[in-house]
Amino acid sequence: MRARIAIVSLPIGIAAVVSAAAAEKIAPKTLEFLQATEVSGYVQAAYQYTFDHKGNPGHAGGRQFNNSGSDFSINQAKVTLEKPLGDSDYAAGYRVDFLVGQDAERIHSYGLFSSNENELSRRQGYSNVRSRDSADAIDLEQAYLSFRIPVGNGLDVKFGKFVSPAGAETIDAPANWFYSHSYIFSFGEPFTLTGALLSYRWNDLLDTQLGVVNGWDVVTDNNSGKTLLGRVGLTLWEGKLKNALTAMGGPEQNSNNSRYRWIVDDVLTWQPPMENLLLQLNAMVGNEDGAVDSAGFFHSGSYSWWGALASARYQWTPFISMGLRYEYFSDTDGARTDGAQGLRTVIGPQPWPGAGFSSLNGVDYQAVTWAIWLEKLFPNFTPRVEVRWDRANEPAFRAQDKNGVFRNGENSQVTVSFDATYVF
Repeated sequence: MRARIAIVSLPIGIAAVVSAAAAEKIAPKTLEFLQATEVSGYVQAAYQYTFDHKGNPGHAGGRQFNNSGSDFSINQAKVTLEKPLGDSDYAAGYRVDFLVGQDAERIHSYGLFSSNENELSRRQGYSNVRSRDSADAIDLEQAYLSFRIPVGNGLDVKFGKFVSPAGAETIDAPANWFYSHSYIFSFGEPFTLTGALLSYRWNDLLDTQLGVVNGWDVVTDNNSGKTLLGRVGLTLWEGKLKNALTAMGGPEQNSNNSRYRWIVDDVLTWQPPMENLLLQLNAMVGNEDGAVDSAGFFHSGSYSWWGALASARYQWTPFISMGLRYEYFSDTDGARTDGAQGLRTVIGPQPWPGAGFSSLNGVDYQAVTWAIWLEKLFPNFTPRVEVRWDRANEPAFRAQDKNGVFRNGENSQVTVSFDATYVF
């Protein structure tokens, strides 16, 4: 028995000696970095089937994300490096998020992985003017420095590129209840911002944020103006009721500082006395002076959009949860959805699909989404099934072939999807 113990212990001892020797060769600064940095991330893969498109050309209409017709997909693979601020009065840190996958091409910022100044066509995945390349599936989602100024309870500052604080949803798959994104998230709000964001918690009930950024999804500013944002958060009843009101506004059009875009967004989260139930409401409204469609043509006038959604999540057992979401998104003026749906009326030469003189076409959407998922049954692994029904007041759900040509549209669409996420 002693001989067996010695034999088994020998590799362990050798490994310890090798590890110690390797550690001695690592520079002290590198060791300090590794000790201070938290590494995390996740991988999300999915399969989605779209019923309503005969011939199944591989495109679910009306979607910026999760828009495969009948395909397997790698939506997101993410690695995060972070040094949190901690509790010190004087503290500094950083965070870097690398995102790879089919969702990455939808969130590109101008000036970083994208040379396309047109926001709407960037959201369709055209990173470099109207072409796709190997860099489309890679994005630097966040990269910012953070530090704390010892004023009052502590003023925290982010400086760099970070996700937008507006909305009930976020880019990261594990943080969302549903596989498919809402229209509010896809069309109504920015994905990421580059600038400075100050956060201050006044007490257990009230927290505020104030920021100045280059604009919507731009690292290199497309004009000389800046966008301002503010957020007020309330936490009541020991955290069972939370409300976050966010407003932002500034010039967003290329080489123009006089045409302003603004949005106001409110998110209410409530856990009623039924502890297994969680409810969430999200409403927003936006407006812009003039609109630029995805072909780059400017349209004068005042353009508005608004949306609302209600979501419920119920945990049936320690391992099974279910969610239901209803949403309505109105873009009657066509400022946010034109071009992405293939509804634009085009006159003249078309060097690429959708180019030429165009007129805006507004769309009103509504959708009902049901999902069920498993939690904690597998360590760090969450599978989910989702069924979604969409309807529009225009034939917006148009099948699109690989050449970008749209087929006849329909007013409704049904998709069924299965996705799974592993968090590390």
